[in-house]
Amino acid sequence: MARERDDDYEDDADERPARKNKGGSGEPIQNYLVQSILVTLCCCLPLGIVAILSAVKVNPLVADGKMTEAREAAAAAKKFSTFGAIGGVVLYMIVVIINVIIMAAGAK
Repeated sequence: MARERDDDYEDDADERPARKNKGGSGEPIQNYLVQSILVTLCCCLPLGIVAILSAVKVNPLVADGKMTEAREAAAAAKKFSTFGAIGGVVLYMIVVIINVIIMAAGAK
């Protein structure tokens, strides 16, 4: 039977145990999937694909209780997403600079 709560919530403790990862510290592991997809679509396709492949490994590894492997996959996804974003921005800046130089040279 469900217990009703009264208006004074401080003394109503949640009776469910805290959910923790198997064998982990209880902290959730971020999989960086959204960042990986954004990097793939906006910045750098090759590094973004590698980041997506690493990111999709994280949740099944956590579900299997393989926390070390899940953290490694998450770290790889973060690394490739970061490198892809930085590389993409640098590449776009180089392209803009080259276009400005070409347009300035053609205006003479």
